[in-house]
Amino acid sequence: MFGEVIKSLRVGIKRRWLTGIGQALSAAGAIWLITEITTKVSDPADQWIKHHGDIYTAIVLGVAAVWFLRHVYEVRSVSFNLPTTDTKIEIRYGDLFAQPTDWLIGVGEFFDSAVGDVVSQHSLHGKLIINTYNGNTTTFRSLVDQALIGADGTHMQRSIQPKVRYSIGTTAVLARDPHKVFLVAMSRTDLTTFKASSDVPTLWQALSGALTSVRNHGNGRPLSLPLIGNGRSSVNIEPQHLLRLIVLALVDFGRKHDLPKQVHIVVPEDCFDALDIREIRRDWRRR
Repeated sequence: MFGEVIKSLRVGIKRRWLTGIGQALSAAGAIWLITEITTKVSDPADQWIKHHGDIYTAIVLGVAAVWFLRHVYEVRSVSFNLPTTDTKIEIRYGDLFAQPTDWLIGVGEFFDSAVGDVVSQHSLHGKLIINTYNGNTTTFRSLVDQALIGADGTHMQRSIQPKVRYSIGTTAVLARDPHKVFLVAMSRTDLTTFKASSDVPTLWQALSGALTSVRNHGNGRPLSLPLIGNGRSSVNIEPQHLLRLIVLALVDFGRKHDLPKQVHIVVPEDCFDALDIREIRRDWRRR
């Protein structure tokens, strides 16, 4: 906890020290103005200031310092309402798998299940298999195949299983009582190296397909999603721009269709220095 506070102060001071100083001076100036008015109309107040100048100065400096820290402190969560909708977006640092909600997770177009060279154990896809399904790839494969019944797929010449490739945006809905897991195809996979890749148009298409599935199968339950596109199948844009893109996709979909009343974007701790979530909140609160 203490370490998080220090980190928030370090990042915040680095990011906003100049405006923080301006806020501190504004607070000190407001106190001075009030003091000037008060001492002009009240002799006791004037006498107190003259005899307790050190205390008065300490109070002014203390208030200015608190105002500075309040302004620069980098918060760990923000929330705002999506314009023209009744959906509330929360952006917070944390663990997606600790959220008692439905989860939306991006995977490759083959919906691979073999943890190792194809599905990294460090990816959310891999962690889902390991933590939620106890590493039982057979069970996970069976659930995915069942969820994809009826989805259009193309058989490919591939050296490993599975060999069926699905369109970007195809979403497999897995039961996780009492919640659901939405696995969306959001990256393309090289047939030889099995390396995943994605880009902005692909991510946009994937989010549209995933949110459609959430609308159809989520029954309005709260939804949590990560900074999708920031993992191994990186969209290759800065995390701040990626977060903006995800929020914009939610806004675009929410203006046309229903979204859950609560949507949580859970971002990883290692993006703390790169993300300014206060800026995202400020932008959308102005709408």
